[in-house]
Amino acid sequence: MEPRLIIPGLSLSGSVRLPPEEERHIFSALRMRENDRLILCDGNGLEALCALTAGREAVVLETYASQGEPAAATHLYPSLSKGERFEWMLQKAAELGVVSITPVLSKRCVTGLPSGEKLTRYRRILRSASEQSGRGSVPILRNPLPFEDAIEAAPGLRLFCYEEERTATLKAALAENAAELSVLTGPEGGYTPEEAALAGQCGWKPVSLGNTILRCETAPLMVLAAVRYICM
Repeated sequence: MEPRLIIPGLSLSGSVRLPPEEERHIFSALRMRENDRLILCDGNGLEALCALTAGREAVVLETYASQGEPAAATHLYPSLSKGERFEWMLQKAAELGVVSITPVLSKRCVTGLPSGEKLTRYRRILRSASEQSGRGSVPILRNPLPFEDAIEAAPGLRLFCYEEERTATLKAALAENAAELSVLTGPEGGYTPEEAALAGQCGWKPVSLGNTILRCETAPLMVLAAVRYICM
């Protein structure tokens, strides 16, 4: 299988001059050579099969629409959690087709806002996971927001995964077949009653994820997997 690189905004026609960082990655890290083939994606739904030249450029052989993007656009609003668990969640969310991720700082979060360096690392994780899983675009990682601000800006059908909800199910909510939805998932200690009430006032529908208690990094992935299954 040809290596895949997603380079947002890249023009996929004729002979493509690769950005310096990507050129080093292809010829040094991957040890590719003249006539080797790879797939380049422009991040906007188009990708191309290319052949490398002696001049360290890529000649476009064939262009086609990306096939690795989900039918339903899902925007994830996960509460921040510590270290590797959040990074693991980002990786798997990219594989499962999330369109954007907005980290949320809710009252019971056990960690603070990530640094700029950590956000850069998060974006690298999302890109690597997207390339590895055959996607044609990289999920957008937005700047973290306080809970009150995050719940105001979400697009589409708004689903609020709430551990105290007993009747409304995720299955029933997804039966609406919304083309776009936002998913809000909580921190390790769950949401406060005040946060739950505020989410309801802002049009978020509380849904149950079942009778078991899911870890904060598992809940968003369960929703993404369910969306992926229903929309395939």
